[in-house]
Amino acid sequence: MNSRLAPYLTALAVMAALALVPPLIKFIAPDKWELTAHIGIKILLNVGFGLCLWMMLQAGELSLGQGGFITIGAYTTGILVAKYNLISVVWLGYLAGALAAAVIALMLGYLIVHLKRIFFLLVTWSFAEMLHPVLTSFEHPFGGAMGIIDIPAPEGLTLFSESWTGYYYLALIYGFAVLWIVWRIAGSKVGLITKSIGQNDTLVTFCGLYVRKYKVMIFVLGCFITGIGGGILASYLTAISPETFTFFTSLDIIMFNLIGGMGTMAGPIVGAVILSGLNEYLFAAGYWRMVVYGLIIIFFITLLPGGMVSLPAALRKRFTRKTKKQEVGLG
Repeated sequence: MNSRLAPYLTALAVMAALALVPPLIKFIAPDKWELTAHIGIKILLNVGFGLCLWMMLQAGELSLGQGGFITIGAYTTGILVAKYNLISVVWLGYLAGALAAAVIALMLGYLIVHLKRIFFLLVTWSFAEMLHPVLTSFEHPFGGAMGIIDIPAPEGLTLFSESWTGYYYLALIYGFAVLWIVWRIAGSKVGLITKSIGQNDTLVTFCGLYVRKYKVMIFVLGCFITGIGGGILASYLTAISPETFTFFTSLDIIMFNLIGGMGTMAGPIVGAVILSGLNEYLFAAGYWRMVVYGLIIIFFITLLPGGMVSLPAALRKRFTRKTKKQEVGLG
């Protein structure tokens, strides 16, 4: 098999296997499918969000404001297709939400991409946090504290007997489309340049490349794709409010990369699967959730900085070291 085709064929095989999950669950345990679909939709959307941040991390952009761009995509879609009915096609609402997120990301990114990691993180966090009082304060166009209701499903999902089955396949397509886009960019010339910028932007500047252009480009693209996911999430929930998108929305996306591992593209995928499943049990914990998050962060930063994807290599290294010590002791 051609080594270039192997990753694509593997991804297609995984996608085909996930596409068979709905009929399989319906056949084995039909009463469990709605819950399984809900978890699957969250995981697949979170995979997309995590990969967008991973792409930005390659350029040295540690954003704690991605929840804000999910909010922008969701609210733009809700305003246009539900509150004021300005767009009758929900798919166009998704596109409008993504464009709104991209335009705001362009304006914000041009001002802040020169900042180093901690300062970039603080500014993006501040941006996301300031959206909450704005959305709560204005009845028009944001719906105030009550938010926006009756957000319709996109055209075509009525083909499925249950809406959650249609949304599962939509989230599956979104997750794998983001994977393909990020994959292609990572292996391209632009990907190599952004990775170099993330490692040493000063050296890249001395090579004659306009660093700000590439950093803004990656930031805008990541927020555009995130905005599409926000629109999908809004129509899936059918109603959104300022409380739908909290600090945890942005924190979770960073946690996907931290838990899975920031070094490889598989990291945010693994992290999204683990944390999305864990969040189903932590939802009722309220702010005790922060205690669990704190313990997770301490554990991975101190004991497993490479994330879960580095665990096999870490165990192998530990086992090899232990074997060598035993051999030396026997000698």
